[in-house]
Amino acid sequence: MFLKTLYLRNFRNYSEAQVDFDPKCNVLYGDNAQGKTNLLEAIYLIATGRSFKTMRLEELIREGQSFFYLEAVVVRDMIEQSIKLSFDGESRRLQTEANTYSSFHHLLGLLPSVLYAPGDTELITGSPALRRRFFNLHLAQSDPLYVHHLSRFWRAMKQRNCLLRQRNEQDLECWEAEMAHSAAYLYTTRMEMTHEMKEPLLKASHTLSGKKESLELRYQPSYQPDSYLAQMRKNRPREILLGATLTGPHRDELALHIQNKPARLFASEGQKKTAMAALRLAEWQRLCRRVEGMALMGIDDFGLHLDNPRQELLCSQLDTLGQVFLTTPHSPASWKALSGAHQIRIEAGSVG
Repeated sequence: MFLKTLYLRNFRNYSEAQVDFDPKCNVLYGDNAQGKTNLLEAIYLIATGRSFKTMRLEELIREGQSFFYLEAVVVRDMIEQSIKLSFDGESRRLQTEANTYSSFHHLLGLLPSVLYAPGDTELITGSPALRRRFFNLHLAQSDPLYVHHLSRFWRAMKQRNCLLRQRNEQDLECWEAEMAHSAAYLYTTRMEMTHEMKEPLLKASHTLSGKKESLELRYQPSYQPDSYLAQMRKNRPREILLGATLTGPHRDELALHIQNKPARLFASEGQKKTAMAALRLAEWQRLCRRVEGMALMGIDDFGLHLDNPRQELLCSQLDTLGQVFLTTPHSPASWKALSGAHQIRIEAGSVG
């Protein structure tokens, strides 16, 4: 599968543009603040239904305009498929072939994608919520049932929290049973993900570090699915006082370890950057296996992530990654491995 063409209108600094892509490596280059990352953001929005820079879709609308519109042609199993999406400040509209939706959630899984961006080290140093978001987005792209159970759990927990604040214990059990059912699926799926990423993560970390560093993901759930109902009942008195559910998939943690030590506490800045590159490569490999196809790989600001030797090691992996989109302010000639890539010059919101 790959992205063949993308049309943008009133998106960020693009008034109107159409871009044709190569099924392999595409280099978006040009000076800073010209629109390279904006184009990558549009690709990511088509792939996942969300931006990697903002939670507010209003910010994606070109200044002075009232809407943005994106249209993509995706090739999957030799068949072309059209995807159209727009936002007018209030309403979302998504059209895929003969179907029309008022939400972008239906994009998940149509064009599986992984993004490696300069701010990725926040996954190591930031809040657990960022790591849970990593969990959820990765799994949502390959498992529709995961999305179903995640939504079901949150809906039931919202009802339970409302009852806790009302101190209404008699109606809690039906919502707790629904939470426990979905939590069991989320637990199993998250555990499988960390297990399946173990080998590719170790291999990628050895490749990028010259076998100096070994990485491991560790899933740290806040509950056990076979005793979750009992745990909620035990916690009720305290949760009634707080008006919130204290344990469950919404409180799980995912930790990255380097040489058996928590990367958050012991890794240097260089090690953190290498760890994130390895994590993204491992994430891409697992996603490809799960969807039985080649997922997209986006790399924003290529050249800022790693030192020169590790940049070259990452470059050597690009040919194995299917369709790649990377942005850089430098000429593609700066890297020998990019000399044969499809080069797209970006200048002031225009595609050269």
